[in-house]
Amino acid sequence: MAFRTPESQLARSQIVGVVVLATLVFLGILVLAGGRGIAQEVLTNDSVVKMVKAGLPDAVIIQKIRASERKFDTSADALIKLKGAGVPDKVIEAMVGGPAAAPPAAAAPAPAGAAAGEPVIAHVAAGSQKKLKSVTGNMEFKVEPFGGSRREVVLQEPRAQYRIAEKEPVFLAPNTTYQWVLVRLKPGKRDRNLPMDDSSGPWMYGGATYRHGVDPKYAIKLTTEPAPNGGLRLKPTEPLKSGEYGFVAASRGQINIVEVFDFAVE
Repeated sequence: MAFRTPESQLARSQIVGVVVLATLVFLGILVLAGGRGIAQEVLTNDSVVKMVKAGLPDAVIIQKIRASERKFDTSADALIKLKGAGVPDKVIEAMVGGPAAAPPAAAAPAPAGAAAGEPVIAHVAAGSQKKLKSVTGNMEFKVEPFGGSRREVVLQEPRAQYRIAEKEPVFLAPNTTYQWVLVRLKPGKRDRNLPMDDSSGPWMYGGATYRHGVDPKYAIKLTTEPAPNGGLRLKPTEPLKSGEYGFVAASRGQINIVEVFDFAVE
């Protein structure tokens, strides 16, 4: 029968402890290395070429590009090599951050408020849209003895906050429910005026002429065409001179003349 001394038992326990500790350390290193390998996955040009040659759909590759860290070479020579390797155009555009990397609906987002059916119009410049803010005016009547009457919409602010330098600006109206009238605002000392309909002539002694709507002298002709992503694209037929301008919306022939979406041309 073999007898174990306390010294031999202690030595055996120490050996077992060292083996267990070494095993745990080794497993920890494997887990840490594996975790780092997943977290640090970075897509390169070669990664994309491999996915294309593997036959993965374009949509899957583009989604992978969006969701991953990436370090692409987008120099001219590298792009030519990608094309030669059979990488589809949409995938290449996603690699360089072009329009194909975004959903099609996001290519030309409608200004806020369009979906709710509100009158909305935006200035299109440098690929972006600037929604024009509306200013509410006051309707004023002027009656002259033997001279008829006249109406004007008076905007209390003397200047529009939104000012542009373009003489031939382009505007987008995403909601086709409304028709738009571009008007030139008449400057006042402390306000701006939009001349409207009037009645002229000696109506007390045998007749008068009535006109409803914006005074034709202050209305500006527009070219209107469908926008690529829906809505209407509006542009003045002639270059605008420096001054104060605004849009008024009409629905079913009724003009909302007290709400003006104003801007100014410097």
